[in-house]
Amino acid sequence: MKYFFTLLFFSTLLISCQNIEIDAAPWSGTINQSDEKSDVVRKLAQAYQDGNFDMAKEYFTADGTHFFNNVEYTTDEIIEGYNFHTVLFDDLKHIDPMITTMYYNNGDIYTNHWSDWSGKSRITGDVQKNTFHCWWQWDGDKIIGTKCYLDPTELAQEIALYQAKMAEEN
Repeated sequence: MKYFFTLLFFSTLLISCQNIEIDAAPWSGTINQSDEKSDVVRKLAQAYQDGNFDMAKEYFTADGTHFFNNVEYTTDEIIEGYNFHTVLFDDLKHIDPMITTMYYNNGDIYTNHWSDWSGKSRITGDVQKNTFHCWWQWDGDKIIGTKCYLDPTELAQEIALYQAKMAEEN
């Protein structure tokens, strides 16, 4: 009898799983955490934390469009900007990052990257923390655009401290 109920349970489960409908809408699709594109973004995140985001030149198109909040940058400018973070901070970290790639039915591919961030000020020694969300847009094997959103208040304060220090030294 026990065998019968076990068989009935698994048969019901199998039949119910077959009733899942796949959404064919353009902005639906599949998500993957273990694909090559997610791996590339993990490598780029590690390069940023290591203080050398120049590695991005290998994956970004030269004419890409990149946004930090709503400010637009070229590929060279965004790489320079992220590298500048190592002038301001030591011990850059992405804390518990989540990185997944979405393959949309319309052909668009985006890798999402969200995490908490921290860095230790080279001027004050204070540790700053923030939360960010970025997406990376792909065309084939190249990243053609990015957008990263975070509260820029503490970063702007750190830049102001850096500028004041540089003015004193000159």
